[in-house]
Amino acid sequence: MLELFVFFFRISAVTFGGGIVILGMVQLEEEKRRDIDPEVFADMVSLAASMPGPIAVSISWLMGRHYRGLIGSFVAVAGAILPPFLIILFLSPFIIKYSDVPAVKGFFRGVLAGTSAIIILVIIDNVKNALLGKWWNLVPYLLVISLIGVLNLHPLLVMAAVIAMQFIHEKVTLK
Repeated sequence: MLELFVFFFRISAVTFGGGIVILGMVQLEEEKRRDIDPEVFADMVSLAASMPGPIAVSISWLMGRHYRGLIGSFVAVAGAILPPFLIILFLSPFIIKYSDVPAVKGFFRGVLAGTSAIIILVIIDNVKNALLGKWWNLVPYLLVISLIGVLNLHPLLVMAAVIAMQFIHEKVTLK
C-alpha cells in the first residue's frame, strides 16, 4: 500500500499541468514497470479519460483498484491529490504576491511548454493505442460523446454507465 501511495504522490508532486500530464507520467512509469498488461492499461486510460472529473483521480482510482482493490483505490487517490493540495495551500500566497516578477513568469512559461509537449505525446499515444488496439478502447469515448453531447444526459449518469460498462467488460473478459 505504501508503494502505491508513494508512486502517485511522487508523480503528482513533481508534475505541472494537471491530470493529462500526470496520466502521461503514470503511463511512462508503467511502461518501465511493465506489471500491467498494455491492453488492460489502455482500457484504464480510456475509462479514466472518458469519466467526468479529474483524470489524475480517475487513473489513480483505477490503478489502485487493479493492484489492491477498493482500499488501494483510496490510497492511490490520496497519493495523487495530496501534493497539489499542499502545494496550493502553501505556495499560492507567494505565487500571487510575486506573479509579476520576470523569473516567476519565465518559470510558468517553461512549465507551459513542457506540459504542452507531454500532453501532445499522451494524446498521440492514446489515439494510436485506441485505433490500433481492440475496438473496445474506442467505446468509452464514443459513449461519453453521444450520451453527453448528443443526448444531453447528466455527466453523473454517463459516469455510472461507463463504470457499469467497464465492469461488464471485465466480467466477460474473465470468462
